[in-house]
Amino acid sequence: MAKSIEPLVESWAREQISKLGWKNAPEQIEIDKQLTESLNNHLSKQGGTGGGRPDHTLIMDNGAITIPVFIEHKGTKNYTVKTDKQNLVVFRNEKGELDFTKVISKYAVNGAAYYASCAVQDTTYEQILAIGTNGWVDITGETLYEVSAYLITAKNPELPIFLGNYKDLSFLDKSNITKLFQEIADKQEDPEELHRRSIRDEAMLDAILKNLNQYLHDQKGILPAQRIFVVSASLMASIGVKDGEKYSVAPLEPQNLKGSDEEKATDGDLILNKVSSALKARKLPEEKQKQITNALKNTLVYNNLNKKSTTGMSPIAEIYKKIYDELRPAYQTTNVNDFTGRLFNVMNSWVDVPDGGANDVVLTPRYVTHLMAELCEVDMNSYVWDWALGSGGFLISAMNIMLSDAQERLKNSPEEYRKKEYEIKHEQLLGIELLPDIYMLAVLNMILMGDGSSNIVNENSLTEYQGNYAYQDKKFEANVFLLNPPYSAEGNGLIFVQKAFEKMKSGKGAVIIQDSAGSGRATEICKAILKNNRLIGSIRMPADLFKASVQTSIYVFEVGKKHKKDDQVKFIDFSDDGYARTNRKKAISNLKDTGTANLRYKEIVRIVRGQEVNPKFYILGENYFVDCINPQAGNDWNVNQHKKIDTTPTFDDFRNTVANHLAWEVDTIMKSGDFLGK
Repeated sequence: MAKSIEPLVESWAREQISKLGWKNAPEQIEIDKQLTESLNNHLSKQGGTGGGRPDHTLIMDNGAITIPVFIEHKGTKNYTVKTDKQNLVVFRNEKGELDFTKVISKYAVNGAAYYASCAVQDTTYEQILAIGTNGWVDITGETLYEVSAYLITAKNPELPIFLGNYKDLSFLDKSNITKLFQEIADKQEDPEELHRRSIRDEAMLDAILKNLNQYLHDQKGILPAQRIFVVSASLMASIGVKDGEKYSVAPLEPQNLKGSDEEKATDGDLILNKVSSALKARKLPEEKQKQITNALKNTLVYNNLNKKSTTGMSPIAEIYKKIYDELRPAYQTTNVNDFTGRLFNVMNSWVDVPDGGANDVVLTPRYVTHLMAELCEVDMNSYVWDWALGSGGFLISAMNIMLSDAQERLKNSPEEYRKKEYEIKHEQLLGIELLPDIYMLAVLNMILMGDGSSNIVNENSLTEYQGNYAYQDKKFEANVFLLNPPYSAEGNGLIFVQKAFEKMKSGKGAVIIQDSAGSGRATEICKAILKNNRLIGSIRMPADLFKASVQTSIYVFEVGKKHKKDDQVKFIDFSDDGYARTNRKKAISNLKDTGTANLRYKEIVRIVRGQEVNPKFYILGENYFVDCINPQAGNDWNVNQHKKIDTTPTFDDFRNTVANHLAWEVDTIMKSGDFLGK
């Protein structure tokens, strides 16, 4: 390896920094007290205690926003930044552990980004710029320099956003402040960047969960049915509850679990007590709090997990520490929409779900739940329910859209927005889940993704649920229905749609289901649905959308209006949704955007809503069709039954037929030898 020229790079950078016009300081000098205090509370970039400092820090300020800048220097070619296959900055190894030796301390950007990710979590700064400078001497003897800049945000501290590569530090000059701050704002909304980050989030979370699952199986021998409860409780206890910037319920520190044998003071009791405090702080109904704690108690308290092992710690304390050290940071730093849905998908064997392995009924992909919520035109005034909740992915997608809409429409009235936010989370979302294990997943998911867990019902949707709020004798006036049912139920699960629509007066509904339900497997249910509801869209989904390659379609309905024989339906062949999928076990991600997925999903919404469509992706008569169905048949809901194939011959058809015939005649004559010149 060539000798490092880091001192030369540092000197080159310092000379420029002094001319930028910003308050700045080298590593040894404090520039901001809260930055110093934050970094003192974290490990250094080498992994040592006592904190660390970036090689150089400066503070930018445009009068409205203040952004610190952390700069790290290296002096060896190819050591500017380490990224993964998604071109995202790496912090952790494949086990989910911070990689101080091979990554953070070795690469300039990674070191600066690590310090920034620590500081942005503990300070009032919402964003920090992480910059790596590097230099080396090429074979001609010339010294070359490069600069790479990334933005770290409080929302996603371990997901640096690429700002740009530069030949020097002049882009930071005070005279460029307006342009630079605008670039910083724009980059945070870049769709391609957001997509890459979501793919990396999911891959990283999968790796951590697989490692955790193996640990629980190999080291602790915990029964599959108990694992969900242990992980759910530990995660809730480890994140605490924040009220603004301060904790109203502080996280339970692993060192507080000391293996006591005292009644009501075991490690399991301490975890359960912290969960109880967290549920109370989140203002869940008292009956629901008792229901959750009672469900957790048998696993956390009344078993062998509280007995000390050979390490001197109880098994549950060892498990808690692993979750605290590995899963908790993943929750805090990733942007996974359906967090515990992801957990379930990785650990599918933990719980007994009818047909779960066959059709993946619990986890509907995040981009599909979002699509279905948009197809139903969810907004801040929607009342959304899901009758086969699973992990809660549909409600999470709906909630995010509702909050985004409220934020936009009430942006000039913070007080009104806060009121609406509370209403959305506590009054406008409801889910029903029969299985206790999955019910716990849904509660955890809604809590982790922003509360909304107060109206999750642990009942049988078809035989017990009466249409009320979870703990009120009051009807839930739903106007949006979202569902991925268990396909083993009557009519491939279409019975859930019929029963739910009977309790709705108006609105929209969308179900993703085996498309055999619409082609003859559930004719009586289909006919019953159409008596009071219109089918407005039928979307054939990719055959490999779910693990078992079950062919599904999304059916979209307008609720409360009888389907008439001349009502038109949009039939869409969405077999190519812009994603390539693989089942390779060692793949970093089993989902790859071929470059058009985001646009294709938006076009599907436009087609169903009757808006202008981009002909680059969808052409009427080729891959989408407008046609009528027979409301009295109940077996003609799928796109393949409505494709129009034009059999009228054209001149090109005639020309090709004549050419083929002449070619056949010539070939026949040549083979027979009956031609001139014989």
